Amino acid sequence: MPALPVVESASMAPLDDATYWTLADRERRLTDWALEMRGMLEEVCAR
Repeated sequence: MPALPVVESASMAPLDDATYWTLADRERRLTDWALEMRGMLEEVCAR
């Protein structure tokens, strides 16, 4: 997987708690989706 840009914690400090947790949940869901797609691709290519 390509390297993702690093986000420094200081740049996240201005976010309110709700926005921070929404962003963290979004990141987790994108990661889960990408790993699932990678697994499917590996399965299809292995056939």
